[in-house]
Amino acid sequence: MNLSTPQLIGFLAGILGIAVLAVCSGAKRSSGGGKNGSVVVAGIIMGTLVGGSATVGTAQLSYSYGMSAWWFTLGGGLACLVLALGFAGPWRHSGSATLIGIISGEFGPRAGLTASLLSCVGTFINILSQLIAGTAVIAVAAPSLGLLPSLAVTAAFMALYVLCGGTRGAGIVGLLKLGLLYLSMIGCGVMVLVLTGGLEGFRDMVSGIDNPAGVHFGSLFARGVGKDGGAGLSLILGVLTTQTYAQAVLSGRSDAAARRGTLISAFLIPPIGAGGILVGLFMRAHHPEIAAKTALTAFATEYLPPVLSGLLLGTLFIAVVGTGAGLAMGISTIIRRDILQRFSDKAGEAGVGKLLEKLIIVLILAGGVALSCGSLGDTILSFAFMSMGLRGAVVFVPMLCALWLPGRVNRLCALAGVVAGPLAVLLFGTVVTLPWGIDPLFAGVAASLLCCAAGLLVGTRVRSIRLVHKRPETVASPLITVDSELYAGGASLAGALAKELGIPCYDEEILQKASQLSGIPVNLFRRYDGRSVAAAYDLSAESDAELRLPSTGVMVSALMAACRELAEAGPCVLVDRFASRALADRGCIRLFVHRDPELRAASLAEVRGLGPAAARRQLRRLDRIRSRFYRTGNRDWGYARWYAASVNTTDADPEQLSRAVIPCLLPEQEARKMASAG
Repeated sequence: MNLSTPQLIGFLAGILGIAVLAVCSGAKRSSGGGKNGSVVVAGIIMGTLVGGSATVGTAQLSYSYGMSAWWFTLGGGLACLVLALGFAGPWRHSGSATLIGIISGEFGPRAGLTASLLSCVGTFINILSQLIAGTAVIAVAAPSLGLLPSLAVTAAFMALYVLCGGTRGAGIVGLLKLGLLYLSMIGCGVMVLVLTGGLEGFRDMVSGIDNPAGVHFGSLFARGVGKDGGAGLSLILGVLTTQTYAQAVLSGRSDAAARRGTLISAFLIPPIGAGGILVGLFMRAHHPEIAAKTALTAFATEYLPPVLSGLLLGTLFIAVVGTGAGLAMGISTIIRRDILQRFSDKAGEAGVGKLLEKLIIVLILAGGVALSCGSLGDTILSFAFMSMGLRGAVVFVPMLCALWLPGRVNRLCALAGVVAGPLAVLLFGTVVTLPWGIDPLFAGVAASLLCCAAGLLVGTRVRSIRLVHKRPETVASPLITVDSELYAGGASLAGALAKELGIPCYDEEILQKASQLSGIPVNLFRRYDGRSVAAAYDLSAESDAELRLPSTGVMVSALMAACRELAEAGPCVLVDRFASRALADRGCIRLFVHRDPELRAASLAEVRGLGPAAARRQLRRLDRIRSRFYRTGNRDWGYARWYAASVNTTDADPEQLSRAVIPCLLPEQEARKMASAG
């Protein structure tokens, strides 16, 4: 049916009024400073969480299963309560702008990138449910429009909503939208009670519904404890692992404001579902022939006053639009910050970053339209629960470990947990059915938990020291050589080893000794430290003596001679400069030092003032140059088989690590003797 003129006026008034407010509030944010109070934080959360699934989807599921449809809004309220009491503070104090950033910072870039991709897939599925819910509203307002045009109109409004309004616009509009939804949904619930003669009449109506399947319409677990309980849990975990809600918490001007905003959401969200449940059951009793997804919209057009029904339809449409837009904004933030910024520093620049986020949002919505053209119309709430479950399985357990067990869970095990969780959800949701209707989310969380528990048992220090060769029985005169990757902390570890053993450490001193022995200016050794000489003349030389450059072979010979002469004085630790090769015939103890590439790149970025992506590129280039240079005089440089031990300095204190390394390198009596002598 087509809307009457009063209904159309109400419909357009609701849409245009909220759209104008979104644009205006978004324009004000550019001059406002960007930190929100508790009311706006609540608006952002509810503006995204209370959408098509909480209204149209709840009425749809209630049409089929009664009270169990309440789990979306009830679970959303419980999730906000848990968020306020347990997660708001840790999120804000983590120093990361994204939830994936928390995981990446603790477990490394591979875990972060994998979680980014899988989390985006889960969030994208929820966008599909919002697009489908939007078509349910448009089908009432313009039944002849068709599925594809309806999807395109919904996606266009989503893009306009977030591109013009931004985060603050979403918060302000979320408050107005929630107010209108409260009036509309509670008004619908009151209307149902009036039409049925109160609660007694409503119960009589429900008991008289034709129910050949024997559904318990008054039970919260009409589909089974496993399925409905899992749906509620998926909502809780989904909210706790969705970037959009994290952005709302992080946008608060203080911890208290963020916490109050989430508490407001916790108490205001669940009542909205009650109205949808009443409407769904009423329409099941009086209109069993309609499509379940149109239960709420059909009730509005049939039983509400014309202007009010139009206003409700407009508000429902904007609710769908706001939720889809907020989810798209969360995905775009993750893709730009956690994925694109890894490969290009420009993605982190303010102007380019905003443009990229807008482009990503448009592409996400276009992809959603393309995938929603099939026969997905009756799966609005199912898609929402599936989306929440996938996100929870990917992020929840690794995030808990990163926040409350920092430095204690093995990185590879955490990465396995990131992958195993969603795989288990998909496996037990499609191929294998769990008994008693248990939601596959439980299998996903269990798989992730098992992997991270194994990582806790394995620990993070297992790979810190890799003993390649057996500890020697005797050492006549300990000479320790340290070969190191760039920015891996080799010099710091060498210094700590020397201090612990009470022997000298030679680092810069090797260059000075090589200069004395060869007559080559020491500044040339410093300039070409770790790289070959690629020219015959130094055109920037300040004197004729420095004009002609020595060959790489001459400099390598001078460095090796310097290492031998320094070693003649007695036990010592020598850092790089071919010391391990020069002293190979003297029974030196060779040590190789390495570190997580991301941390090495971060050190390089700090020293040279580079962006993350540029630092990674330059580090790869410098590593190639360094390895080629050292392998000119030592073809085994960097290969673990040639060293007594390989040490990973990632997240390790040099002094503590040196005390752990010494027993691996020296006989126990010799180490104790040297330490006491020092």
